[in-house]
Amino acid sequence: MKYFKLTAQFLALAVVFYSCNKHEVIPAPVPKADLETHFIGTIGGSEIELTENVNGYAGTSAADFIISAGGVDSAVYYSTFSSNVSSLSITIGHGSVEFDSGSSSSPTLSAFNNFYNNNLTPMFSTNGKNGFTVTYVDGNNRTWQSNEDHLYPGESVEYTNVSQESDNTGDYTKYTVTFNTYVYSFNVVTGMVDQLLITDAVYKGWYKR
Repeated sequence: MKYFKLTAQFLALAVVFYSCNKHEVIPAPVPKADLETHFIGTIGGSEIELTENVNGYAGTSAADFIISAGGVDSAVYYSTFSSNVSSLSITIGHGSVEFDSGSSSSPTLSAFNNFYNNNLTPMFSTNGKNGFTVTYVDGNNRTWQSNEDHLYPGESVEYTNVSQESDNTGDYTKYTVTFNTYVYSFNVVTGMVDQLLITDAVYKGWYKR
């Protein structure tokens, strides 16, 4: 009986000792890129502001890769600010970042970074292949797009606060871009092209490589 009591006491002490010395392993925090999207501007005479996480708005990014047989391959990057409860959205795009599709499926990080740091005041370009493009979808789900062939004297684009950031989900160029432009939409009723003026637009967003 004494042996049993001694053994039981020893086991109890061992459990206490083990419990006191057992350390919880807390994994190191995973770095995450600080990505934010916001838009404010005057469209058709009315001020419109879109804020992330308000009314379902969130930012996304996409890219078009243009593979040219015997020519220069390039990529156009887009940033879209849209909602899951409203048709109203705005998309900006800017290209082209050159790369060799024979050796890589997308531009290198250095080419991606250098392009946006060195093209702070681009010209407008339809679909963004050779510059900057804007696509606006209004509350009636009608699409309006900038056009390089229809320019007006006050049209402008300027990037500021350009920076690069990476995490385990990808590489990002973050920026604030201001612009003024007309956007256009074909009117199926009149058979004419309608125009809408966007002024004092400020888009804070990001492109993902």
